[in-house]
Amino acid sequence: MQRPPETLKALANRIARQALSEDSAQIVRLLRLSGYMGGAADFLFAGDAASNPLDHKVNPDHIGIWERKEENGRAAFVRRMEKMDEWHFWAPLGRIEPKGERLRVVLCGESVARGYLYDPEFTPAMALQAVLESRLGVGAVEVIDLARTSIYFEVRDVAVAALQLEPDLTVMFAGNNWCVSFPPHPSDVARMDAIMADEGIAGVKRLSEEQVAGNARRIVNDVSTAYQAAGVPLVWIIPEFNLGDWRDPITNAPHLAEGRNRRWIELLEEAEAAMRDGETERAATLARQMVELDEGVCVAGFYILAECARLAGDHDAERRNAELARDAVIWDSSRMVMPRTFECTKAAMRDEIGKFSNCQIVDAPALLKEHLGGAVPGRRIFLDYCHLTTEGIQVVAAAAASCTLRALRGVEVPWYALVDERIAPTRETEAEALFLAAVHSAHWWQPYDVVLHFCRRALKLSPHVADIMLNYIYLQTSRSAPMLMNESAEQISRLGSPLMLRYLMRYNDQKLDAELLDATVVALEEAGFSARERLERLRREEHSVSVREVNLLDYYYCSSANQPQETAWQTRLKINQYRMNEAEYYKAYWRESRFFFVGEAGVPVRLSLTLRLPRLTPEGAQVSVELNGRPQAEIEGAHEWATWDIMVEGSAVRDGLNGVTVRWPIQDFEPAAALERIMQDFFERKVPDFYAVFGEIYSFTAADGRRFAQPPEEAREELAVAQLS
Repeated sequence: MQRPPETLKALANRIARQALSEDSAQIVRLLRLSGYMGGAADFLFAGDAASNPLDHKVNPDHIGIWERKEENGRAAFVRRMEKMDEWHFWAPLGRIEPKGERLRVVLCGESVARGYLYDPEFTPAMALQAVLESRLGVGAVEVIDLARTSIYFEVRDVAVAALQLEPDLTVMFAGNNWCVSFPPHPSDVARMDAIMADEGIAGVKRLSEEQVAGNARRIVNDVSTAYQAAGVPLVWIIPEFNLGDWRDPITNAPHLAEGRNRRWIELLEEAEAAMRDGETERAATLARQMVELDEGVCVAGFYILAECARLAGDHDAERRNAELARDAVIWDSSRMVMPRTFECTKAAMRDEIGKFSNCQIVDAPALLKEHLGGAVPGRRIFLDYCHLTTEGIQVVAAAAASCTLRALRGVEVPWYALVDERIAPTRETEAEALFLAAVHSAHWWQPYDVVLHFCRRALKLSPHVADIMLNYIYLQTSRSAPMLMNESAEQISRLGSPLMLRYLMRYNDQKLDAELLDATVVALEEAGFSARERLERLRREEHSVSVREVNLLDYYYCSSANQPQETAWQTRLKINQYRMNEAEYYKAYWRESRFFFVGEAGVPVRLSLTLRLPRLTPEGAQVSVELNGRPQAEIEGAHEWATWDIMVEGSAVRDGLNGVTVRWPIQDFEPAAALERIMQDFFERKVPDFYAVFGEIYSFTAADGRRFAQPPEEAREELAVAQLS
């Protein structure tokens, strides 16, 4: 008789505990998960094969959006009409002809290989072909571009299917999208249950790394095996991440062991104060204590250590801590984690690729380190978290071309001899891509200086971007018409290249964009274009609380606070079909919540706030409300919803943007109960809430205070008498 795996012991204990409760539905779910009532036993005891996304069957006559058509005994591939809604993710290639006399190189990969923010005007495939033609001759080689934006494990299937194109060599540029699967496999849930009580979130992180590394090994093995059997050389490009500039949003630590959360918060506040005061040694000491407490599952401590190392000129320490920060979020299925190649992914890829004699590696982390003379890669190489600038594309394409020449011609040409700065987009395309990088970075909560950098560079390259920026200011600020029906949207489409339609119009969210529009205005005025007065006038006319009452929880306003966890309930972000936040109201995941409204100096404002405290915060704990850094009210919080009207004097209100801060008391933490709730969510196939909630807001509005002004005391007394009578 086969014994059940050790991981089911914790699950069996959970079932026994649940049997003593009255929740029969939960008992049924747990029994199904254990296999005793069918449905899960097969993959709990048989190698986890049933729901692995790498096990699905693919049509052998398809390569991505193209399907096989036999013509005179030769196979061509044409785009499928039923996949028209996906065409924009791929190269604008309607037909792939049968192979001719030219050398055929295929490029497969994700959005980095697609040339995100440059595509379709300039792509890595174009750069690779240009480098190869500079050595082999014009017309001697063709690069078939099979890269796709937003492709995940399916990149394996595209690469294997591409053998039908009879390539002489294939370049595989992928690894950024090989993330943790959600919902997790039932056997992974059982394993989490077995270690959560002992290891906490650090155990979930370890399991996530194992899963990601295992998927990476399988993808590399499947593709490399197929190419080795076909006798076709394969070049793997291992991606790098923007370690120098990209910063994931700072969040509170998830539920830690007893007493650690409160101390972690204190350490973070002390470390940030030390950084502001220039006390980097003290800040580094505090940050190391934070990492010790959270066991490497938070970015905050690592970012402080990386910044301290950067200020000290220690590139190796900066790189090491930035890499640890990049990897710290691998476990967190409750929020959006931007694409990246984790260290466990890279290690698995290097190890697995080394087993195949037909494979070569372009190790982008090592390549870019050499190119930059040891410096940490940042905005010079990356447009955002992982997508390459023109310089980054030039370097990686040169390295891929060096491997291609070695495999197909037996010649050794070092990569740096193949870097050609002339292989680049037009100045107009470059400028538009840089402005798109500014928008993209701002919309993913990046630092103001990064956004301003891209705006400045865009204007320096091509003044035509100024008109696009001015229209973008109007597009974001005007709410008189839906975004795509706005006259400014039409102007942007007319003024710009296809990049504007592909990226700005397709993916843009209309929002207050406090930092982005300010950076745009600063860059425009430095370049001699007047913009600030226009922005301030538009905001006053469209958004001033003197014109209408404003809902501060509206995503348009709330999004400017750069607190993505708090706005998830508004954006309705999903993982597969699962909502990332099930609440229908605002939850504060940090000690302070930030909001914005547009006001006019001297005009009083009434803030109306409905809130409650979580159960673990004592009744009567003080919630403070500030405007532009000045205290306005102290509220005694309660566990039931209560509404507070706060009158703000006109002397505290500024022209334009005003910042409201709600400061919450620190709650008592119950980590054991919180970890139990997390596991319960996993068992019920829900996105778990890994973080403590400091407070909740049901509604929050700002209105012209003059409409609510109190009458003189005598008039109030007369009114009271009249009401009584």
